[in-house]
Amino acid sequence: MIRNIALLALSLTAGAASAATIPATLTFNSDSNTAYTNVMPTAQSGSVLIDFSFTYTGATVDNNDFLALWFGNSNNLSQAYKGPNVGFKANCGTGGSCTNDLFARLGGEGGPFMNNSNLVAGTTYNIFANLYKAAGSTTYNRFDMWLNATANEKSSLTGADLMATGNSNLTSFNTIGIRTLGLDKGLTVNLNGLSVSGLESEVPEPGSVALMGLALAGLAFTRRNKRG
Repeated sequence: MIRNIALLALSLTAGAASAATIPATLTFNSDSNTAYTNVMPTAQSGSVLIDFSFTYTGATVDNNDFLALWFGNSNNLSQAYKGPNVGFKANCGTGGSCTNDLFARLGGEGGPFMNNSNLVAGTTYNIFANLYKAAGSTTYNRFDMWLNATANEKSSLTGADLMATGNSNLTSFNTIGIRTLGLDKGLTVNLNGLSVSGLESEVPEPGSVALMGLALAGLAFTRRNKRG
């Protein structure tokens, strides 16, 4: 399968020109489905890379405390937050014995959640993610997510810590936003360096690369046998 990887010139980056410049730091301490929004100059329908860091102070995140970046459209802004999301939803949203906080999803209200992602106050976390259309889908149906990704993981799009699948029913978007919920008891979240970049050129997915390598190895073996 083919994946996009080269950055388009058009991107939304903290401090860079876009429909509205994204502040270098966004601070959240109350609840809103549209705590932050940014409408892009044109609709996007290709693969997208998301990169941001965050930390929180003032309280411990507890059941269902929530902050996520969403993708939608400005003509349906009141419902746009229900599209693809990536961020944190504390304790799997339900509590109990679950302590996983980070999630990515194509829609709905649940996870999936990233294993071993129990957030700690005062710690800085980097979230890197790739929202894209897999297997010829016309709608976004894959959301890969990395926690504190290495430079190699970001450049090769390999080694994701979480891979969410499903039908988002979203073919394109022109708006990104932040939804917050449960930010009470003095909890403050600072989000830094938000970057949302479109992608253009095509490269194989890691699994396709492996299959291609096996095919090439088999071809080379056949040629050697013919020569022998």
